[in-house]
Amino acid sequence: MTLIARLKNVCLIAVLILLSVPLNSVAAEDAINADSYQISDLKWQQNTDSWVCQIYGDRVPAYTMYELFSPHRLIIDIASGNFAGSINFPIKVDKGPVTLIKGAVLTDQNPAVARIELLLADDRPYSVTSSGNDILVQFENDAQAPAATQSKAPERLIKDINVDWSGSMTKVQLLADGPIQKYQSTELAKGKDHPARLIVDLPGIATQGHAIPTNDASPISLVRTESYKDGARVILDSATDDLFRYSIAVQQDGLLINVEPAADATPLLAEITGLSTAEIAQGSPALSSAAKTAATAPSSQGAEKKPAASVTKSSKSAAKDGKTDFAFAGYTEQRISVDFYKIDLHNVFRLIGEISGRNIVVDEKVSGSLTLALNDVPWDFVLDVILNLKNLAKEERFNTIVISQKSDSFAWPQRTEEALAIKKEAISVTKRMEVPKEKLEARKYISQAKNLEDAGNYAEAVTFYEKAFQSWPENGDLAKRITYLSLVKLGLNAKAAHYGKIASKLLPHDPDVALQTALSLANMEMVKEAKSYFDFAVSCERPSRQALASYAAFSEQNSSNEMALSLLERFEQIYGTSLETLVSKARIYDKMGDAENASKEYQTILLSGYKVPADLEKYIKERLHR
Repeated sequence: MTLIARLKNVCLIAVLILLSVPLNSVAAEDAINADSYQISDLKWQQNTDSWVCQIYGDRVPAYTMYELFSPHRLIIDIASGNFAGSINFPIKVDKGPVTLIKGAVLTDQNPAVARIELLLADDRPYSVTSSGNDILVQFENDAQAPAATQSKAPERLIKDINVDWSGSMTKVQLLADGPIQKYQSTELAKGKDHPARLIVDLPGIATQGHAIPTNDASPISLVRTESYKDGARVILDSATDDLFRYSIAVQQDGLLINVEPAADATPLLAEITGLSTAEIAQGSPALSSAAKTAATAPSSQGAEKKPAASVTKSSKSAAKDGKTDFAFAGYTEQRISVDFYKIDLHNVFRLIGEISGRNIVVDEKVSGSLTLALNDVPWDFVLDVILNLKNLAKEERFNTIVISQKSDSFAWPQRTEEALAIKKEAISVTKRMEVPKEKLEARKYISQAKNLEDAGNYAEAVTFYEKAFQSWPENGDLAKRITYLSLVKLGLNAKAAHYGKIASKLLPHDPDVALQTALSLANMEMVKEAKSYFDFAVSCERPSRQALASYAAFSEQNSSNEMALSLLERFEQIYGTSLETLVSKARIYDKMGDAENASKEYQTILLSGYKVPADLEKYIKERLHR
């Protein structure tokens, strides 16, 4: 295969890679080197129409940005970044929408990352752009922000709230005079003055205020709404110390929040330790149902201690605990305490998968046992400690973590025909389907299908899901599940497209369904139909990474280069620049015969600080010197 062909195949897939960087144990002097992006100064000033934070650098930056809450802050991560010694953090800001600016170099990442945090005083619009070698963060001026909010009339009114806690799932339905399509969810851990809670902010939505208590069987203790800024705020208080599991779906008459109890690791711990669930429960009598600790019974004196595992979830997360540096170091996941004694590594990783909600894939070469005790630390920190102790490496994409020996380099599939297939795995969301009592036949089939799916027998699982759907044809979740399994696990594009179209009608506001349908049609080269579903998948204000990346790859494959460029630009505006988007844009410009813009993109790649494969770097240098 020629280098150009290989480059094309790699980049069609690589555009989907998330912007996460694997953590490695490296020395600081290796992480910060002469090739780093040197930040010489950082200034905060007010212009005639905006507030501006200008970050001065010595070359074109490669960065990503995102928001975190509690406290509300804007994060800018700059690849291979380093600060000049003259910048003294934290920088206190007396005026404007920012109150404090923090900065630090994360040397435990490869390449090192310069992280800048801007603590926000309000929720006004802002933009993050690059200007030459500098990064500009611009906020609307003080006089503009109130005027913008006052001039907007409410888009919708929440007329009522319906809470249904029958079955294992609690459904909170916000009833409005139309679909509520814009929302921002924030999770709060339990504090001294409030329970663990889910906050959903709805811009442009009005409410008259509601407060609805639920019954004892529900994982929610109270649902209420209140006016907040230019919209409404919905607050769901947890009935336990831990936050419940939830999903949010747009409906034609408002918004639906599905709530399930927090995951309980006790059954998995029982399987790992060989103890009964009763023995595990007896070891921790004071724990809530959402956060139990498994503890082994004391061994008799002189007897050899048996392998055992104990895990406790904390009532707070690292991202929301101001007394620790975990969050600033990049560890923001649920806090746990672990006590492992001679536990098989595969069982340890299974337990982390259960706690984290991630898909964990462990290479068969990984073996051995582990003894480890850590108290009140994020689970992603626990994972990194284990990887360093056992000389293992991880690769993370979408919602999947692959763990292998450091000596083995794991390669994600790189063939052109798999370019779209990889995207399908990331859009899978497994839901517990609530089945009405009258749907007993469907309940039986769904239970059989789930067991088959868990066992890896996807073909038979699809057969039983189809039987369930025949008994329950109005269930959009069933049609969506059949679409996903047919597409991702079985490669049955025609069946996936068929059920995808059905699911799209039953779940008309679900962009994931539209994306799955588009991918199946694209695999069948039904370009016109695929395009219509892709259009819907990216029609929302903030489409998923997978939707934008998939549509861009699809557009390039079908010679719609302008569309591909537009989608990649939108991807970078929302999620930041990556090596894959830079390479894709350069390649497309070359296809269009735009040598000038192609050369600019190739030059940006060389100066980005990203680790460029040797053959790609050689090709770019030869391309620039033609």
